[in-house]
Amino acid sequence: MELLGWGAQLQPDRASGMLRFLEVALQVRGEAGEHQVDGVRRALGQAYGGGSQFFAMWVLGTEKP
Repeated sequence: MELLGWGAQLQPDRASGMLRFLEVALQVRGEAGEHQVDGVRRALGQAYGGGSQFFAMWVLGTEKP
């Protein structure tokens, strides 16, 4: 299952920011299935919306800061 295909990024009625957060979390947890990147310990995600009025960025990792 591809969570971040072009369809998710181009549909304004979809919660693509939440899908991006989910993808980052799955990668860090090692649960991203067939598109898992080996050895992920830290990942950066970003999203924007509302006509570029709202921005979010996050870093998830397996280690405590």
